[in-house]
Amino acid sequence: MILNPEQWERSVKRITGLAEKGLLPKGLKGLLFLPGMDGHRADCVWEADSIESLKTFLDRESGSGAKNEYFQVDDTSAFGLPVHGELHHTV
Repeated sequence: MILNPEQWERSVKRITGLAEKGLLPKGLKGLLFLPGMDGHRADCVWEADSIESLKTFLDRESGSGAKNEYFQVDDTSAFGLPVHGELHHTV
């Protein structure tokens, strides 16, 4: 839940900048960022070596701008997830 929209926007820009420069902590990769139209919620899908490492990074980066919730996805039942290491080709 987004608690402080201005702080949240700064956090998103900072995290996006780190990702674009290849400076995210080792073991973390952002896969999807799905912000709500009303600006009060956003869902993110990350590939991470552990929930704890992701939590440490995101809680530090988002500060009091958001209340984050974490859970591991059951990738054997999920659909639509990117395949790890998948190559994309255009024809």
